[in-house]
Amino acid sequence: MPKVGNKTLTFPLAGVSRRAGYREQQRPYSSPWAVNVRGVCGLETRLRGGSRPGLAKVLATDFGASISAIIPATYIDSTGARQYDLLVVADGAINVVRGSSSSALSAALQTDAGIDILTEDGQTIVFDSAVTVAGGGASIAFDAVERNGTIYLADSVLRLYDPITGVVTAVSETVGVIPVACPRVCLYRDRIILGGVDNVWYASRQSDPTDWAFGAEMNDVGRAAAGQVGNAGRIGDVIQAMIPDSDDSLLFATKNELWMLKGDPTDGVMRQVSSTVGVIAPGAWARSDDGLLAFLSFDGVYVMQLGGQKAPERFSADTLVNTVTTAKHVTMAYDARGRGFHLFITPDTGNGEHWWLDVENKAIWPVVVPTAMQPMATARLQGSAGLPEVILGCRDGYLRKFSDSVTTDDGTAFESHVAIGPIRLATNDIDDALLAEIHGILAENNGTAVTWRVIMASSAEEAADLAEAGIKADLAGTTISGVSSFGTWAENRNKVDRCRCRGAWAVIWLSSTGKWAFEAVAIVTQQLGRLRYGY
Repeated sequence: MPKVGNKTLTFPLAGVSRRAGYREQQRPYSSPWAVNVRGVCGLETRLRGGSRPGLAKVLATDFGASISAIIPATYIDSTGARQYDLLVVADGAINVVRGSSSSALSAALQTDAGIDILTEDGQTIVFDSAVTVAGGGASIAFDAVERNGTIYLADSVLRLYDPITGVVTAVSETVGVIPVACPRVCLYRDRIILGGVDNVWYASRQSDPTDWAFGAEMNDVGRAAAGQVGNAGRIGDVIQAMIPDSDDSLLFATKNELWMLKGDPTDGVMRQVSSTVGVIAPGAWARSDDGLLAFLSFDGVYVMQLGGQKAPERFSADTLVNTVTTAKHVTMAYDARGRGFHLFITPDTGNGEHWWLDVENKAIWPVVVPTAMQPMATARLQGSAGLPEVILGCRDGYLRKFSDSVTTDDGTAFESHVAIGPIRLATNDIDDALLAEIHGILAENNGTAVTWRVIMASSAEEAADLAEAGIKADLAGTTISGVSSFGTWAENRNKVDRCRCRGAWAVIWLSSTGKWAFEAVAIVTQQLGRLRYGY
């Protein structure tokens, strides 16, 4: 009588891995491929695996063909109330989102009632209401930073937006000359820092963004300052990002290097953090609330603790993209609700490569969204209560966010897939086996049916490849091959399916078009004779 075995399969909480071995894995197990699932499911947000949250509109405003930036603005209004606005830069125009309403900045200074304010001779007071990308080029990334309730914009010239008056003005220097065409801007030690043209960075006087006198008295530690990234006597690379860690340190990132300024720009110490990895694009980084920095390099995602002494550690062992050019929109954001990072890589046309980085499980999950909803820009919005929300500026001009309360992407159903395995059915590499029974247990109140499929093969790699190809074929609407048995499961415990599929290795492929969560899959195996080929 054949030897019978029982196995209970768990969700692959380690995420998708394309570098780990196929045959033997340590807990938590990884998946050969998955799409639109997470380790923390949307049902009750438990660590058991399931479909990702859906996308919902933030408001009904279409901002235009190209959203290049979303900028949070927190300030105290004239009544003393704290306001949380969003500036949306789209098609070169600045729009203000306040609560559930939005408005475009007018080029004319107006009263609260929308009436133009005139000068004594009856002329309209006109100011800048449009912006351009500093430095030009193919990139449309737009940079800004908040300081004391106002927003400094890295335009072709440094500009200032006052949310109380709604006016955008060019910043005028009182001393020295403000560098122009700098596409990167940040705030560090109450200094406006500019850079991104080459390897040089510029810092205004402390507490005075109008003072740029770089030749001031050397004993004046609050003076304006400038410096560069790169070893002495060498020309450094172009600065891609400037990332402050409170008032302790400032990280400068090029595409292949990281440099850290410890202390003040006038008397601090610059050291090289890494000579091999950097930030691949200006928006390809994000940091958590506790100072964990994640960024995309040429060979995967890295993480490091800002201000620490440790070198960056590889988060994903996968090269997520072969090439990221300036024609693509690369952006990251930390999601405090999901305790992970979003990574969006959106091309000018078509669908991009998007990922969810689960920090607690050190897992990475592919994400697919509709073509019209490809993210072009992101921002974190802190409201008056609760955790910050990640806001996406999508290709069709709308703002959206991930929400556990919706089951679609703004009305469009999305598919979720996960491949569990490969699972060794035979006890050795010589004999064959039979997957006799399969038994699915899903979460209570599972929102929809889950389709299960069994992929059989004579090797672990073959089973994994067939499962990945099957998922991609299903998403593309083409013919699926390699499926030995299939069926559907509903919520809670389902009936036993006697699939009786022969093979040494198997992958269990689960998919759905609705909200679902995993509990367990139990299988019964029978050992057979020598392995045969040609399944």
